[in-house]
Amino acid sequence: MAKATTDTVQEYKALRGEILSGDIKPFYLLFGKEHYYIDELCKLLMEHAVPPEERDFGQIVYFGADVTANQVVSTARQFPMMIARQIVVVKEAQMMKKVEDIGVYFEGIQPTTVLVICYKTNNDPTKSGKNIDKRSTFYKQAKKLGVAFESNPIPDYRIGRWIDSYLSEAGLSIAPDASALLAESAGTDLQKITLAIDKLRKILPEDRRRITAKDIEDNVGMSRDYSVFELTKALSMKDADKAFRIARFFGDSPKRFPIQMTMAALSGHFIRLLRYHALLQRGDERGEILSQLGINPYFAGEYDTALRNYPVKKTMRAIALLKEYDRRSKSNTRGEASDGDLLKELIAKLLA
Repeated sequence: MAKATTDTVQEYKALRGEILSGDIKPFYLLFGKEHYYIDELCKLLMEHAVPPEERDFGQIVYFGADVTANQVVSTARQFPMMIARQIVVVKEAQMMKKVEDIGVYFEGIQPTTVLVICYKTNNDPTKSGKNIDKRSTFYKQAKKLGVAFESNPIPDYRIGRWIDSYLSEAGLSIAPDASALLAESAGTDLQKITLAIDKLRKILPEDRRRITAKDIEDNVGMSRDYSVFELTKALSMKDADKAFRIARFFGDSPKRFPIQMTMAALSGHFIRLLRYHALLQRGDERGEILSQLGINPYFAGEYDTALRNYPVKKTMRAIALLKEYDRRSKSNTRGEASDGDLLKELIAKLLA
């Protein structure tokens, strides 16, 4: 589960409001693992810092792989030609050799320049990626003299609400099962989610304002019958026939349904179930618990059944099993067992 140290959504909305109102700072450091908000804020600044008719002279865009810190600083310190303000943007700044060297610019910020640094950290857990060091003088000065915005991934339990909010702003709504299917397809990658939604908006009949699970099936390529969402539901209901049918389907399509991703989703489900048990024992009301855990009330009945089928000890056992099989899937302890074999064996133990 993604963990955010700041509320990215609220920070983004506050910054967006400032920019739209004309309150544009001289320096922006936009960085982090969630690239969607970095791109959105950069686009917003490019649209509002300089009027359209002045952009030929007042809008300079660099790419990190093609520019040095000295070139960026030199351009930012120049006076704009025949216009009141210029905007200098560095996209993909993580490709620069020494992005922190841009920090010398803080010694003499040009008030007629808006300098925007877009630094995207790798969000693939299997790959390494250097982030902006928040202990560095560069970061501290950026935060003091301008804006330093860290774009964190949205936690998976908040994705459903994020999708609802995004569609609501566009005058649309989505069925809960369709939202779950879309979230499963794109994960917590907001760019993938928005691209899928934008595709659906273009093909949705004009007289219909609600997206259904069938829309997701037909246009995003996810099947309601064979999805992790349906697998967790089958396990919650102790529906062995359905759970094994889905497991066999996943085993036959290992590239489309990698076992590690499947187990990560199942782990999230059982961890959420364990938190549900803890909040119930604390005496929290059902409605409050659903809100805290990001569970749509539409799925409340499924969780009620899961709580009965998996009391605390069984839930903890399920989490332990998932950890064990995750280790086995990544090592030679599996022997000759395929991913499909491991998944079916795991499902059998979870249902026991």
